Amino acid sequence: MAAFADYLDLKVAVADHVKNRNISDVLSRLTQAAEGWLNQKLRMREQITADTLTFTGGVAPLPANYLEMSAVYDALSNPMVQTSLANIKLSGSQYSQYAVDASDVYIYGLTGTRNIEYFAALPTITSSSTGSNWLLQKYPNVYLYAVGLEAAKFLRDTDIAQATDALLARAMGDMKVNDDRARWGNATVQLGMCTP
Repeated sequence: MAAFADYLDLKVAVADHVKNRNISDVLSRLTQAAEGWLNQKLRMREQITADTLTFTGGVAPLPANYLEMSAVYDALSNPMVQTSLANIKLSGSQYSQYAVDASDVYIYGLTGTRNIEYFAALPTITSSSTGSNWLLQKYPNVYLYAVGLEAAKFLRDTDIAQATDALLARAMGDMKVNDDRARWGNATVQLGMCTP
């Protein structure tokens, strides 16, 4: 399937998928609901974003589009270990450990900056009729079926909802395979022990 040009194309495709052109007034809300669900499920390489956080007294706010931490680097660019908030309160942990809560990152006693990599939320496509993002361009079926499922639930059409749920699961599986191949296709396994 060719990529949708933008949000307007997706809206037409979703209305056709659920066989109801009268839902255009709620498609923005349904698309945002689908994006919320996708943000819970997706952790793709396209979402990995680098940033520099500024810590004051051991605390730095997370970026607004933060979903999940991939890595926090120390002053020498070595990856740090994620731990619990309780462990961060222990003296001396700033050189090797960090913790994340709902809206902040903690590194004991740090005042300064640290580089991070994190999974960013999908940019919404509902801001304008020409809105688009990487997921709509690379995996249009995922968007179509995620929004289509929300539309089918809104219309209380169980037949379309069940069929669309199966299509969405398959599209998500295909996307995961593509992501794994791109990330790990040429990776090698290294054992952390002596081998004969």
